[in-house]
Amino acid sequence: MKNLLIITAYAIIFIGCKPHQAKNASSETPDITISGDTVLIPGRSTVGQKIKQLTLRSESVLIPYSTTGTVRAIPECIADIAVPFEGRIVESFVKAGQTVKAGSPLFSIHSPAFFETVKSFLQAKEEKQVAEMNLHRQQDLVDHGVGVQKELDEARLNFEISKGQVENLIATLSIYNVNAEKTEVGKPMVVTSPIKGEVVKNSIRVGQYLTANSDPMVCIADLKKVWVIAQVKESKMGLIQHLDEVTITIDAYPKQSFPGFVSYIGKILDEQTRSLEVIIECDNAEQYLKPGTFTMVSFINSHQEGIVLPANALVQEEDHTYVYKRTSEGRFVKTSVSVTSAGNGNVIILDGIAAGETVISEGCIYLH
Repeated sequence: MKNLLIITAYAIIFIGCKPHQAKNASSETPDITISGDTVLIPGRSTVGQKIKQLTLRSESVLIPYSTTGTVRAIPECIADIAVPFEGRIVESFVKAGQTVKAGSPLFSIHSPAFFETVKSFLQAKEEKQVAEMNLHRQQDLVDHGVGVQKELDEARLNFEISKGQVENLIATLSIYNVNAEKTEVGKPMVVTSPIKGEVVKNSIRVGQYLTANSDPMVCIADLKKVWVIAQVKESKMGLIQHLDEVTITIDAYPKQSFPGFVSYIGKILDEQTRSLEVIIECDNAEQYLKPGTFTMVSFINSHQEGIVLPANALVQEEDHTYVYKRTSEGRFVKTSVSVTSAGNGNVIILDGIAAGETVISEGCIYLH
């Protein structure tokens, strides 16, 4: 009986101590071991079963890129109208906001210099007619054997000279959109619009005397299409391609965007700002985009080869971003990377790791 009690006591002690020993054994085997930037994670540990790993690969990615820009009128769609001759404004035919066609009268000016030009043209025109008649007469005499070749040659030379004078004066008047054939001595010069568009500036004052140094009196612009001049940094030039789609936003209408496309990519880099001018053409039927307005330019089709990674894989510490890169089975090293947003909860790796390497893509929270 005594021996039975002793055996029973030993059994109770053994059963009571066994779980305690197992618990101690378990607590002596940690889930992870951290040494500096290196983390050891046993595959069968609790943390090892919670984390997920991703082997990185290079793929064509859409890289969002935004920069600043300025709205500009398309050069061939804007015209500053100055006076071609000194004189006094006699009459105004337009007002601000008025739509005009190419050739529409804007204002008239009484100019002595213009009168002299018209007078010279009409005189040269008469001299040309006389020279032409003389040339025909001399040619007829020679054809009938009674003329002198020398006189025919002189008549031909005089005709060519008078003809050149008329052509030069016609060219001079056409520069100012003046139809030489409809001019008359003594009438004011009518200044017309060289393009179609809207009168966006009007400084005409009847009676004002203008000189060659006077500022333009009228500005005509067709702003149904405009340019946005974007400044693209040197490091981002590779993201921009001709005809890429672009979205424009301005502070005046923050909830509205304006589509456009890359019309021209500059060829010369600004050495001071290290940026390149990119011209974007935009429809502007409602004329919300005013020349001179500052804009935000977002390039949509900025494709290039890159590595996409879930943002959950990143570890942010102060001003640095890290990922845990696997160097061997169960061994991971905290590695600094630079990234940019790719949208939809992803980032694009710019530097720090390469395609083919494996990182922890989910579960980094368990490593702290």
